[in-house]
Amino acid sequence: LLLAKSLGSLALFGLIGMQTASASLVLQTFQQLSGTGLGTVPTIVTFQANGTETGCVGLNGTTGSALIPMGSAGAGGCTAGGDTKPGGVQAKLVPLSASGVTSAANFGLIFNAVEPAGDSLAVTNITAAFYNSTGTSLLYETSGLFCQNTAGGALVAAGTAGCLLNPTGTGTGNSGFLVTLNSAQQLAATTAGVFLNTSNLVGVSSSAGTTAAPSAGGSETIFLTNATVSAGGQVPEPTTYGMLGVGLCALAYARKFLKA
Repeated sequence: LLLAKSLGSLALFGLIGMQTASASLVLQTFQQLSGTGLGTVPTIVTFQANGTETGCVGLNGTTGSALIPMGSAGAGGCTAGGDTKPGGVQAKLVPLSASGVTSAANFGLIFNAVEPAGDSLAVTNITAAFYNSTGTSLLYETSGLFCQNTAGGALVAAGTAGCLLNPTGTGTGNSGFLVTLNSAQQLAATTAGVFLNTSNLVGVSSSAGTTAAPSAGGSETIFLTNATVSAGGQVPEPTTYGMLGVGLCALAYARKFLKA
């Protein structure tokens, strides 16, 4: 019985670890796009400043600098300030149905990085938030950003400096980078009921620009996309599936001893 309890605890620890250590959005592939300018795609946020920049669209469609994390006062809203461009075409909550998103597996965002000379840009954060159909209640919010530089994307993991995008576009609507939910975030968002209603709304916040790879004046945009259509869906992290497998095996082993 003691062994069974120990194994059960180990399995639970493994599953919790999967949710925390591996939970992140995945910035993964470069997309050569055209015709995706403002007004032609479901743009959620547009932001621009020189050096460093932030943008946010959150609870009730309000704008600001960064999404307030789940578990904090005002969760899902935006902190004050930021460089968000105003107006419904540039900044608003968008329904999942706007891009035909019906599940966590085909949820995606396109980060359209625009620099006047196509220079590199460091993206230090992207956070997605999901709300009910009126935008008044937070259902789920992501945490963390993983740079998938093995899936054909022009990405470099830059540690605390985030993800280095190189090259970038030279005009809004010409290129972008696909962002998806990893398997841990897919499970959490689905459990929270995000995809039960395609009228549920999506908000987002992001920050970009460092001393080494600053923003040089272009307007960054993030819009909703169907990841399956854009790039064949996400590339899952092998470690996530490995941890899940270990946890399930340990739980099965523990149940066997409990029945003995």
